[in-house]
Amino acid sequence: MSKSIEVIYEGGVLRPLSPVMLKEHEKVRITFEGKESVVRATSGMFGFLNDSTIDEIALSPEFLPEEN
Repeated sequence: MSKSIEVIYEGGVLRPLSPVMLKEHEKVRITFEGKESVVRATSGMFGFLNDSTIDEIALSPEFLPEEN
């Protein structure tokens, strides 16, 4: 059986964000699927910029989202 769930990494442990039906000590296989950054996902919109310029913009404090 294959099922996808979302987890969060906290204190060295992967914690499911919703209940899972597993027996105590049951082994499962985990596949990590990272989320693509917004900058990378939208980089095609700026075809005139190269990857290094996009990375520079993405890492610049000037362009970080403001905290609420």
